[in-house]
Amino acid sequence: MLEAANHIGRFTLAFALMIPCLCGALIVFPFSYTFSRTLIRGANRAFLFVFGIRVEIEVGNNPEHQNQGGIIVGLTQQSLLDPTIGFASWTKPVKAIWNFEYSLIPFVGWISFILGWVIVRQSPTQAKNQLGKAAKYAARGGLVYLSAEGQRSMDGKLCSYKKGPLVMAISAQVPIYPVYITGSRACMKAGSWKIKPGTVTVRYLTPISTKGMTYEDRNSLVKTLRAVGKLAHRKWH
Repeated sequence: MLEAANHIGRFTLAFALMIPCLCGALIVFPFSYTFSRTLIRGANRAFLFVFGIRVEIEVGNNPEHQNQGGIIVGLTQQSLLDPTIGFASWTKPVKAIWNFEYSLIPFVGWISFILGWVIVRQSPTQAKNQLGKAAKYAARGGLVYLSAEGQRSMDGKLCSYKKGPLVMAISAQVPIYPVYITGSRACMKAGSWKIKPGTVTVRYLTPISTKGMTYEDRNSLVKTLRAVGKLAHRKWH
């Protein structure tokens, strides 16, 4: 009983800190996209701080490798906290793929429009057009985030990989930046609403080039990414 009350109190405090930041982001967006994005990042950081979650980032040998743009691909999605962790840690503007239904959620969903996320509906034609726009954004030097699995893992194992993120990268002829998040499942398991304190590590692995690849290379590319995902999962899960 006391544990549940403690969690409710923490959620109340977290949202009390987040809502002013998100409201401010909505207000200043027409005047300063950069400041609006800073407020959104601050809101995500505040949420993690309230629950005692510390985020560490490992970029590898080249911390500037994402300056040319590309597709950031999450190798596994272990927790509902993963998007919050991502947007709390990213210093560069990153667009994500977001279902239309989620974009209607007050404050949190509205922010997806500010961030310029790619909003897709349950329509193959609309989704294809929106993903095409995301590919063009990446080709111009922007960063787009997608999960390779497309769903959260309920048992901690890797789910099957989707080809969408890879087809997008091939279409834009931009690198794939594999990212593996460790520790988020220990803080919040799939299917649970309770959040535990802990340390989460965001690891950016060696980029995968798509230069010269065509649509016909999508199957071999997903096998390459899957091998990277399996190795990371065995090492850090």
